[in-house]
Amino acid sequence: MDWQWLTLTLNQAFKWTLYNSIEASLLVILILLCQQLGKNHFPIRWHYAVWFLLLWKLAIPWSLDSSISLYNWLPASPWTSMQEAPPPTEPIVLGTGVLNPHDSALQPDIPLANDASFSWISLLSLIWISGVIIFAITMTLSTYRLLSQLKNDAFIQNEAILRVFSQCQKQMGITKSIPLRTSHRMTSPALMGIWRPQIWLPANLLDKLDEHELRHIFLHELAHWKRRDIPVNSIMSALLILNWFNPLLWYAASCMRKDQEMACDALALTYLQETEVPRYGYTMIKMLELYACPKQIRFTAGFSSSKKQVKRRIEMIRHFKKRAYTWTVSGIVVVLALGVFTLTDAKKVLGNEVTFTVPAEGEMRSATDHAGLSIINTLNTPVKAAGSGKVVTAEYDTKTGKGNQVILEHEGGYQTVYSHLEKLEVTAGATVTQGQLIGLLGSSGRSTGPHLAFQVLENGIPVDPMKHLEDVKTQ
Repeated sequence: MDWQWLTLTLNQAFKWTLYNSIEASLLVILILLCQQLGKNHFPIRWHYAVWFLLLWKLAIPWSLDSSISLYNWLPASPWTSMQEAPPPTEPIVLGTGVLNPHDSALQPDIPLANDASFSWISLLSLIWISGVIIFAITMTLSTYRLLSQLKNDAFIQNEAILRVFSQCQKQMGITKSIPLRTSHRMTSPALMGIWRPQIWLPANLLDKLDEHELRHIFLHELAHWKRRDIPVNSIMSALLILNWFNPLLWYAASCMRKDQEMACDALALTYLQETEVPRYGYTMIKMLELYACPKQIRFTAGFSSSKKQVKRRIEMIRHFKKRAYTWTVSGIVVVLALGVFTLTDAKKVLGNEVTFTVPAEGEMRSATDHAGLSIINTLNTPVKAAGSGKVVTAEYDTKTGKGNQVILEHEGGYQTVYSHLEKLEVTAGATVTQGQLIGLLGSSGRSTGPHLAFQVLENGIPVDPMKHLEDVKTQ
């Protein structure tokens, strides 16, 4: 396997994950803000469903560009354009010219702006993938260990209990066979399994609950199955592994699980008579007394929760109306608005894209990483400004061997760099127009022949000049 290709792929995966995680953090803040503002206005179901926007944002790597995307306000991602460049495996052909990575005459022209950042980006990428591997192994082993411990637990055979459970299934319209099991290792009732779901109950629970309380437990766990919460929790756990470095996403996942429990309560309550609703709340309080410190297990859906969460759920039950599990127009509007503004990618407003013209005549050769051009021609060929802007630098570069060099600053965070010039025709601080003479093509600095080394930088990062050269794009 090509080690260079592997390193490049890993770096790009890390950069995308990092920037996507930053965008997702902004979405988390908006969701929490909307939940707080709409606490008494949006239904219980809405508070949980809005988290699916976060799942979509983290799980889907592609989204439409939009000028109204909220992320247009974020600093531009410096690696977006770099991700589009394929790994340098073959020479790039433009017209009749070929730039080979081993061509010593042109090798100095390949942009080295990323060299300084290469080491720390690679280091961070290795730390990230190491964390992903560690978290993946840890979660897999813990899940496997738990399932191994539970596989020999007994199935419930008590006919009275099975009758209550069957009645709950029938009432909720669930026809799938879901076995009931007991375990000394469980600290609260829990539903486990995506394709072969099973409900585990603490071994001593059956002796401490009456028939009505068991019914509440069963309705809650079956609500998890009916709402497909196990697959959702599994997806969220996998996404947390990829974004293990972001504490805000871990907090969001915790809030999502709490809202999930509330939504399950709301669904379970819709199957109870109005007079029975308060008794459901008493069941929760009793569960908290029996299992004060329930252990939350990933890839499962449980019943009990912390005292603070139970207090919140009791408050919801006190004011519960069956419409609390229905959608409202305002809730739908807010979800759609959040989706439009946060599930789209940043895009520059149409008409503000910066384009440039080819700065000099000659044979064009592209660097293998698409981050620069070499334009080969005779000595003293005119070199013109690729776009209007301000001269940032116009001097001989003694540090990198680029010789006489001109750097122009353009609007939109762009810069163009012209290196190995024979002569400079502008000075720093001057303003130039597109097509204005700024120097003569040469071979100054570390160079073995007359040519112009041309770069386009976006926010200080080299990008593919071919995508910004107007006269090339229209050919």
